[in-house]
Amino acid sequence: MGFLLLALLSVGAAAQSAPDSAAADSVPRDTAPAYHIVSGGPVSVSARLLPRPKRDLTVGDRFKLELVVRHHRNTKVGEPFAPSLDPFMILDKKSVTRYAGDTIVDVHTLTMAAFATGEPKIPPFIVPYPAEGEVRAAASDSLPVKVASVMPKDMKDVNDLKPQVQFPNLLPIWIMLAILAAAGLGYTGWRLYRRYRRIRLYGAPLPDPWDEALATLDKVPADDWLASGHFKRYYYTVSEVLKRYLTRRFGFPALDQTTTEIMRSMKVTKTPEREGFGEFFRQADMVKYAKFVPLATEAAAVIPTARELVQATTPKPEPGQTSPTVQTTP
Repeated sequence: MGFLLLALLSVGAAAQSAPDSAAADSVPRDTAPAYHIVSGGPVSVSARLLPRPKRDLTVGDRFKLELVVRHHRNTKVGEPFAPSLDPFMILDKKSVTRYAGDTIVDVHTLTMAAFATGEPKIPPFIVPYPAEGEVRAAASDSLPVKVASVMPKDMKDVNDLKPQVQFPNLLPIWIMLAILAAAGLGYTGWRLYRRYRRIRLYGAPLPDPWDEALATLDKVPADDWLASGHFKRYYYTVSEVLKRYLTRRFGFPALDQTTTEIMRSMKVTKTPEREGFGEFFRQADMVKYAKFVPLATEAAAVIPTARELVQATTPKPEPGQTSPTVQTTP
């Protein structure tokens, strides 16, 4: 009976402290602003439970929830939150941001625990964003979680003590070896799963940054745009190709930076041809933002200049190699 009383007191104390911690990780319902939930908008959020050991989830056990927020790089979004998490509590949070073209993918991995038995549902997580003069939001789906009790159903009293183990006892050594073997298998499986998920999420690997930039420049309809007077669109497209090239080639987010910020990042990373890139972006800014109309000869030289900058910063193959090898940022 003493063991039963101690277990009940432990569960009660954990349940009493859970709401306070959950309130610290979420926005109270009475103080949260009114959001207009929109499905199919420019921002999407999905939630899923990550795989865990094949055993029943009990009160206080940790499990992981993955939130994936996708939005255009020009759309500003807030941090995902749930108005009320009771009876759940967030114990840890890790976030990773990736770039998939013009789409930003924010992956939030939440370590959570439940403090109530039954089948409670994880509430939807809300991601707010401004749109057309109002605050809109995207919401994830609600996920059910089955939580079992920590007390066996047929337990009525303290079990009898087991007999004393005689020395030497090899059981701890076998248990340690089994744990090490399980850890090795788990790590191998984790690596294989990450590789499978990366292939499924991003598909086939992208071409090299310089090959992608040169191929994209070849597809720009320069003659048609210049003949119709679309100088701003022309300069904007070519400058975006170079920004994407710098992002993938040298590892800093040029797509989201101004010309001044790009020059600062190029100086920090010791990027070659800094002056050439800077002069190109400054001339493009004059056309894009100052409504400057360039001469026909200057406009016709934009794509050749961009190709020269890409080719000048393409890594040269080492002797005996047929293609350049370099570490690039996807």
